Amino acid sequence: MTKLRVYDDTKALFHLPDGVIYLDGNSLGALPLGVAERVNRVITTEWGNELIRAWNTAGWYAQPRHVGDRIARLIGAEAGSVMVGDTLSLKVYQALAAALDMSASRMVILSDTGNFPTDLYMAEGLIATLGRGHQLRLVAPEEIEDSLSEEIAVLYITEVDYRTGRRHDMAKLTAKAHALGIVTVWDLAHSAGALPVDLAGTGADFAAGCTYKYINAGPGAPAFLYVAP
Repeated sequence: MTKLRVYDDTKALFHLPDGVIYLDGNSLGALPLGVAERVNRVITTEWGNELIRAWNTAGWYAQPRHVGDRIARLIGAEAGSVMVGDTLSLKVYQALAAALDMSASRMVILSDTGNFPTDLYMAEGLIATLGRGHQLRLVAPEEIEDSLSEEIAVLYITEVDYRTGRRHDMAKLTAKAHALGIVTVWDLAHSAGALPVDLAGTGADFAAGCTYKYINAGPGAPAFLYVAP
């Protein structure tokens, strides 16, 4: 009964049509109550009346860090380590670029065949842009741990596979990667907001995720980037 009560209390926080059981949060979260009114206030009062002053009077300029700190509590991140903005594709691109610069003598990016396709496109695009001879190496998800070696620059994987629900062991893989001098980049698109995540506790270097799935930020919502302090 307690579980049912918690479910009902949580469901009551969202706008859902009568009779609908919504399970498609991996693509678009349900609308939280109060969002429509808040968005309307931003448009009509803050933007409409304050115009350019709203960057300061409404605190717009501080929102990337303010919202980032709220997300940080969901992913076990330190205060000030998460920033919101851009799209998930851009955030993983930025994280991967920084990670490669931290491992300048190594040329291999290790990922798995179950990774989200766009993440792999971003890696391929970055490799082409840099033109420094990097290689994207793909192995089966269950072969990731055994494929870690001192020639790997970056371990670049999505924590939860959106198609199968398979979950990588972040703590175990990060620990082994660090022992071999490998920088880690985690995609949290299908875990942040749905499962417990502990970036600080596991020692992850970089992580990125989107807000329009299990964080319920809605269509067109920005992504976030975590950088270990």
